[in-house]
Amino acid sequence: MPGTRWSRLLPTALLVTLALTAITVWSASDDIEAELAARAKAALADVGVSGGQVSFSGRDASLTGFPPDKAAQAIDAIQRIDGVRTVEISGDTAPPAGPVTTSGEPSSQPPPSPPPSPTSTSAKPTDRAGFQAEIDRLLAATPITFEPDTTDLTPDGERGALEIAKLLTDAPRDLKFRITGSVATGSDRKLALNRALTVERLLERNGVKRDQAYSPQRKNSDGASGEGRRVDITAEQR
Repeated sequence: MPGTRWSRLLPTALLVTLALTAITVWSASDDIEAELAARAKAALADVGVSGGQVSFSGRDASLTGFPPDKAAQAIDAIQRIDGVRTVEISGDTAPPAGPVTTSGEPSSQPPPSPPPSPTSTSAKPTDRAGFQAEIDRLLAATPITFEPDTTDLTPDGERGALEIAKLLTDAPRDLKFRITGSVATGSDRKLALNRALTVERLLERNGVKRDQAYSPQRKNSDGASGEGRRVDITAEQR
């Protein structure tokens, strides 16, 4: 009878469907693993890591044979690949210090802080030429600059002035330091002088002897506005 015939064919149809589904899943898994393996190879090459193997089971990576000094770098490179779910390392390679994330994203935990750099042991200058060279170096690194058309120091300008104050605090008594104000237009004598006075007072507040830093005149500047809004400092012998 027709009903009986169809009932006999139904199990066979189900088995065929399940088999086709399994083949499709297996094929897709192979495609994912092959793609991730290729991307892993490229990622390791980009960071210059070699000497190990990466294999995938689905989206889970397994690392073997990497040198101990390259293990952490290899794990980090694989974790950054989009689509990787977990990363495991095996063999004689020791795992890196700290937690290893398995979400495919780099760890949010900050790396350990480097050891503090040794304190510089270079001596302070002792003569006019030495002080002038150090002043020039500091001003080149952080010029003492002002906001446009004001005597207000910029944040960088204030930092530069404070660095100069640290240098001049222990200057010999036979040295003095002339502070020359500068304006972009080269025409505002009062603004240039007041800028020099601003720096003079800041130096005095931060330990520089009152009679060692002075501001007698202005300096004209024909440069761009950023170059003119500053002061210069010159070391002089008494």
